[in-house]
Amino acid sequence: MNKMKFNRILKYTLLLLAMGVSSISIAQTSAGVKGIRLINAYDAFGKQNPSLTQDFGFSCVVEYNGKIILFDAGTNTQLFEQNVKALKIDLRKIDVAVLSHGHYDHMGGLDYLISVNPNVKIYLPYDFFSLGAPTKFPFKEDEPAIAKTLGKDEQYFRGEKVIEGMVTVPTGRFSKGNVEYLREAKEVLPGLQLVPTTSTLMGTYIKYPPFEDNPQLIGMPELSASFQTESGQVIIAGCSHSTIESIIQAVVKVNNSKIYLVGGGFHLIPYKRDYIEGLAQRMKDVYKVKQVAPAHCTGHLGFSVFQKIFGDGYKFFGLGETIDL
Repeated sequence: MNKMKFNRILKYTLLLLAMGVSSISIAQTSAGVKGIRLINAYDAFGKQNPSLTQDFGFSCVVEYNGKIILFDAGTNTQLFEQNVKALKIDLRKIDVAVLSHGHYDHMGGLDYLISVNPNVKIYLPYDFFSLGAPTKFPFKEDEPAIAKTLGKDEQYFRGEKVIEGMVTVPTGRFSKGNVEYLREAKEVLPGLQLVPTTSTLMGTYIKYPPFEDNPQLIGMPELSASFQTESGQVIIAGCSHSTIESIIQAVVKVNNSKIYLVGGGFHLIPYKRDYIEGLAQRMKDVYKVKQVAPAHCTGHLGFSVFQKIFGDGYKFFGLGETIDL
């Protein structure tokens, strides 16, 4: 073999090797993104970073199986916009957005999302008081026949239909958005289940007749997300007003596979140490949760207790943090 031909073969071989190494590197990087990545985009704690602004609220961006999901959108629109840009998150590429519940510190940035990504699908809990989900009119008149004694101008709908049981369909809080209200669990993307729960600790209080002597609490609806991974389910909660334990139980009813990680807001600020320690221990021993990533309203005592009980299974998840699984 002459020298010129040998050099050509050597050059070609080296080129193939270089291409092979490059392909492996790209494949490994893509595989990481195609698993699941959690990014805390809005929170009141985290490492010092001058490009991010801490504020009380919550937003988590999830990269999962080639899709990008926005779970909650913080409190302040301007801060939300600033933080996602600092984190190099392009909201135009969000495939699905989820609002956990109708509180100000979780939905502040959704209007901004809609302004830059108007067709994005947004899933909302079935909350008619805060978010405008369709609902039946809950009241009835004590003397409905009196309507017929009035002129048509004073009768609702000119007397052509009654208000009792009528279904109202408001434009809702996000009238310009592509929204869907969920009252049952739904797989909105392959492997991603949205699971509703209802808080018995917070909601709308009714003492109108006929409930004067038996006041009613209409519990606040919530949505939580469960992502199926090779390691098990990854559950993200917004504020856990239903309690994080009830959310775990609801998720298990929908998908009984093992739970790998539970993250987000656990809403433990008001609770005493005994309750938090018992909860953390049950999550580890009864529900077999391997890792936790508490954020937002979990509280300082909650952070401390979960660190102690989960040890290496505790993942710090402050503003700007990324968790790759």
